[in-house]
Amino acid sequence: MQKKNKANLALGISAAGFLGTMELTGSFPGGMVHHGFLAATIGGLADWFAVTAIFHRPLGISYRTDILRRNRARIMEALVTFASEDLLSTDNIMRVLEKQNTGTLLAEYFIHRGGREKVHEVVNSVLLKAVNGLDSERIARDLMPAIKQGLSSFPLEDILPEVLRLLAMNKHSDRLLGSMLLVGEQMLLSPALQNVILSHIRTLRENYEKDSAGRALILASLGLSDEKILALLMERIKAKITLWRSGQDHEILKSGLMAMLISLSQDERLKDILIDRKEQLLEHIDFAEYLARWMEANLKGEHPFWLEQVNAYTDERIDEYIKSAVWQAKFDGMVKAFLQAELVKHHALIPGLIRERLNEFSDDELVAFVEDKVQDDLQMIRINGAIVGALAGMGLYIIIALAERMWG
Repeated sequence: MQKKNKANLALGISAAGFLGTMELTGSFPGGMVHHGFLAATIGGLADWFAVTAIFHRPLGISYRTDILRRNRARIMEALVTFASEDLLSTDNIMRVLEKQNTGTLLAEYFIHRGGREKVHEVVNSVLLKAVNGLDSERIARDLMPAIKQGLSSFPLEDILPEVLRLLAMNKHSDRLLGSMLLVGEQMLLSPALQNVILSHIRTLRENYEKDSAGRALILASLGLSDEKILALLMERIKAKITLWRSGQDHEILKSGLMAMLISLSQDERLKDILIDRKEQLLEHIDFAEYLARWMEANLKGEHPFWLEQVNAYTDERIDEYIKSAVWQAKFDGMVKAFLQAELVKHHALIPGLIRERLNEFSDDELVAFVEDKVQDDLQMIRINGAIVGALAGMGLYIIIALAERMWG
């Protein structure tokens, strides 16, 4: 049962009791009960009038009633002042915040509430949107002057001779020779190189045969077709490479390789060729187009190569934060300092926000809102008023009765 109904029931019982006991006033107990019901009725009616007068006009009486509507401006201003300067003052808000360790809360969020995944989603979304929105062609054009300057200043013509001299050293030449023989053998077995050699054999044979029909006859009688010549040539070269790889003539080959490398490293013409080729490369090749295509193919998209490294870096930083009490304390201090500074800076907005919210209510809506919030407490006042009135009435009746007997 709602407290309002309970209060009305208490008032009704008091009034009914008052009327029902009017015939019992001749005896002391009956008179005491009658006066108790009378006082309860008077107290209940008085409290009902007082409670109702806050929000409405009880019995149509307008004098000093309907208090909330009549004094709305003053009451609202008092509420705004109380809420902004007392309840929501900067000191009170910070006093509540100081009890919370935001650094620890963030660590708990990372560990137990999916914070790590949320951070990944936000970071990935922001970076992908930023990178995918880049104008690759414009960026490539903007970077080209710096790239060309860097390539132009790169001293390839000085570095390559030094590399050749290093390779000519005894400790490197053995390994280089072995690698060259292995690569050479693999190249000979490749279909592409064999097709090139076969085309050259065919050209040489045609040139050889065109001046003499006898030459063609001799080659045909020996069964030396172009393919046969290629097979014989490949067999001889492979056999020679196999011998070299087994160690035969190793020192001779190594000496020749070292001499060739040293000669190249000292050849000024090599430097001139490298400088010339570098200048031609920078002049004729459109690096901007290549760079733009590379950016579109590698930097952009839903799953670019760099995204995994970004996620790994983010995880490392999160793990470090979770393990570091110092980082958590710094974060907590930064958050609270920021909040305090913002509260001090913008605290003047709070009264305006509260006032704006209260002004959204019409008079009837404000009365209904406040009445709904405090109704239970006010109805308890009515119930307590009836109870206290009954006790007071019976108490006074007893005192008066005793006084009459003592001095009557």
